[in-house]
Amino acid sequence: MFKKFNRWLASFFDGINGQPINYEDHDVVVGNQRYKVVRGRRLDINQLLQIERQIYGGEPWDRQSFEIDMGRPNTLYLLLVDQNSQEMIAFIGASFNDYARDVHITNIGVIPKYQMHGLGTFLLHEVENQARQRQLLSMSLEVRRSNVTAQRLYTSLGFIKTQVREHYYHDDGEDAFNMLKKLN
Repeated sequence: MFKKFNRWLASFFDGINGQPINYEDHDVVVGNQRYKVVRGRRLDINQLLQIERQIYGGEPWDRQSFEIDMGRPNTLYLLLVDQNSQEMIAFIGASFNDYARDVHITNIGVIPKYQMHGLGTFLLHEVENQARQRQLLSMSLEVRRSNVTAQRLYTSLGFIKTQVREHYYHDDGEDAFNMLKKLN
């Protein structure tokens, strides 16, 4: 009985972790500007923390949180690098769950001087394309109740609010909305 349970448990986690995520770095043009999209690695964490400080004035995710998230085999981080300045200007983290057939956006950020130029939308589309290739059925994320700008973006991309998570954020206890997009 114990061996049978262990085999089931292993297959369950294989389903969650799924196949390795393949992603090729490439050049893109977004809004007449050239960028390079690269797969994020642990050695990029210092830059991710710098981006967080520029956006939030602090670090909602600390080094250990990024290390844990990036260490999972089912997680993909994509980074946007400005081809002129060679500066990392945006990122997205996504956790692919083949068992639940969902990709969960764990983190997304665009430095302030590059916001409102379609870069967050571009990164969300890149993750959605990966999810569709894996035949996943949905994308999910949490967003602060007060972040109306992000909520508008997610709604315009087909996400709907599904639940309120009270006192979700540890730093200030703010509520979050769970949002979901069905992929057809």
